[in-house]
Amino acid sequence: MKSTPFLEYLLGDVFEESLHVSTRAMMGGYTLYADGKVFAIVGDDQLWFKGSNELAEWYLSRGSRKFSYTKEGKEQGMNYFLVPEEIIEDKKKLNEWLDTALSVATLPKKKSKS
Repeated sequence: MKSTPFLEYLLGDVFEESLHVSTRAMMGGYTLYADGKVFAIVGDDQLWFKGSNELAEWYLSRGSRKFSYTKEGKEQGMNYFLVPEEIIEDKKKLNEWLDTALSVATLPKKKSKS
């Protein structure tokens, strides 16, 4: 899958070089990794940061919305939250959002209950 201008913009202009972002094409979009940990997804020229149930209100109260898709006629949600354009363009706010996403990305995976 070819890269998109929006993804190139994010990688070249938005994220700091010190972050070491790598990407992987996945399901029509891209998964973004920082030091091997998933912290965001990109699709349809939109950036979505990783979150959690506990952080949903934090994101939503700042103008975000939760990522969703339709599978077998049913709407499904994932704990990724839209990064509004005004946040992407404000380095200070973006870094706050990025720190939040990275804090979730580095949490140990929860063990499933048997």
